[in-house]
Amino acid sequence: MGLDYSFKIVMNKNEKEDLYEYIRKHGSIDYGNCACIHFDMDSFILKYLEGGYGWNPHYNKLEISTHIKPDGKARIGCIYISITEIEGQNDEVEVFLTAATSDMSLLFRDSVSINRWFIELSKEMNSIITYIDMEDEGVKIIYFKGSQIDLEIKGKQHLGDLRKIFFDIFKEFYVRYKHFEE
Repeated sequence: MGLDYSFKIVMNKNEKEDLYEYIRKHGSIDYGNCACIHFDMDSFILKYLEGGYGWNPHYNKLEISTHIKPDGKARIGCIYISITEIEGQNDEVEVFLTAATSDMSLLFRDSVSINRWFIELSKEMNSIITYIDMEDEGVKIIYFKGSQIDLEIKGKQHLGDLRKIFFDIFKEFYVRYKHFEE
C-alpha cells in the first residue's frame, strides 16, 4: 500500500458546516466527500503537477495547464474528507483531509502553500490543534489554539516511548531555554 498522509484538525463539532463552506469557497466538494482545493502555486505544487514525485515525470504544458486556474492557483484533489467524534469530548470532532495518492501525500508534507492554507483554515475554524499525520514518518503540528507552530516529531517513536516522556522533554527544554526567561 502507498502513503496516506492526512491533515487532521481538532475543532468544535458545531463548526462542521463552516468547514464545508470554507472548503467550497476555496475549491469544491463532491457528494462523496472528495474535495478539490485551489492552492497558491509553489515549487512543490509545480513539481507535483509535472509528475515529479512519480517515477516517470512528464512536462506536458497542456496537461499541467488543466490544473492551473486563471488566477494562478492550482487545483489539487481528490482530498478525502472524513469527520469522527472524539471519544470523551462531547463537543469536539477530528477532521481528516487525506491525500488520495502517495504523490499527493508527499506534496502535503512538502508544500509551503498547502501548509499555509491549512493554517488559515485552522484560524477560521478556531482549531484546537492541527497537524499532518505522516504515518511512520511522524507527525508535524502546525497550529495550536490560535497560534501557528512548527513542531515535528519524527519516526515511529511518537507512538511508543516518547508518549511517556513527552512532557518531561518540554519541561527540561523550558527551564533551560533562555528565550522563555522573563
